[in-house]
Amino acid sequence: MPSPSSLRSFAWGDGGREGPPLPLETDDHGPMRRFTRTPCYTGPDDPERGQVRGRLQLGETVVIETVGGHDQDYANQDSLRPGAVFEVREKRDSRQGGPFHVEGIEAGDWLSLEIIDIEVGPYGFYRNGGPLWGSMRCVAPVRDGLVHFPPDFVVPVRPMIGYVRLESVAPYEIDTGGNLDYNSVQPGSTVHVRAQKKGGLFLLTDVHARMGDGELTATGVEIDSAVTLRVDRSPGFPCHAPVVEKSRHVEDGDEWLTSGQGGNWQEAVKAAWIDMVALVADRYECTVEQANLIVGTIADARPGYSAGDLNVRGRPHPGGYITVQLAVTKSLRRTGRPYEP
Repeated sequence: MPSPSSLRSFAWGDGGREGPPLPLETDDHGPMRRFTRTPCYTGPDDPERGQVRGRLQLGETVVIETVGGHDQDYANQDSLRPGAVFEVREKRDSRQGGPFHVEGIEAGDWLSLEIIDIEVGPYGFYRNGGPLWGSMRCVAPVRDGLVHFPPDFVVPVRPMIGYVRLESVAPYEIDTGGNLDYNSVQPGSTVHVRAQKKGGLFLLTDVHARMGDGELTATGVEIDSAVTLRVDRSPGFPCHAPVVEKSRHVEDGDEWLTSGQGGNWQEAVKAAWIDMVALVADRYECTVEQANLIVGTIADARPGYSAGDLNVRGRPHPGGYITVQLAVTKSLRRTGRPYEP
């Protein structure tokens, strides 16, 4: 499990300009290159925006830093306590995690992106939303591999990459990835994507320190990161969309699960969500609002019966339904001592 505290030497939110990517460790291609989130753009019309960040070799390992959420500088906020409402301020306009050109990749080839490690920054944010409360952005401190929620909840980080894509031949994405938001895109996994342009031109961003399956509030713990990955040629698959090859378990399997049923996904999720909020508030002796912050951010939404109306050949049926479970890990705990910045 990566330790976010080890990354505080990074220039999180640094608005200054830097030179070429920094060499770090070595691999078979020599010094490992690091592509930082700086220099910042000079504005929305900066001609460097969208330009190729680097040209990589097949088999090369690199470190790519990404910006968190809406590219705000968390360190400049008035309060960094768990759950503090996050005020939107001027963006850093940092560089995105791409696009990168991979030498030797042609249109029609499959590219593999092996995620070796994801290190996350000391602060992120998440949203308070769902069926019980309105949306607002809240600060999420991360220290020693734990995400902190109010008043004294902690849960282990489970880093993942929400957005991975190769450049499409069309002005919109066609089977080349995008805002996937799969927890399977984690350290130890390899993402296989078919290229549509020479070099692939891959981009990754939207890293979360932790996100429940289904991203119930449309955010996880949005956070700055440093992703170590290896690029190579993939043997390919008889598929039109990206394939994820997963090889690592990142936490134990002890968890609470509640159930929901509804005529559609949203109805079923809402039913299971309300029950899970009640369960967390009861078992952990906290308020409903505190429980809702936990459930909306870290609960995994897992489909049960998913056919709905599929078995009636397109004719809506009043008896159609789906079921879902929401899962919360039992590694969630209270420390008895509120987080101190």
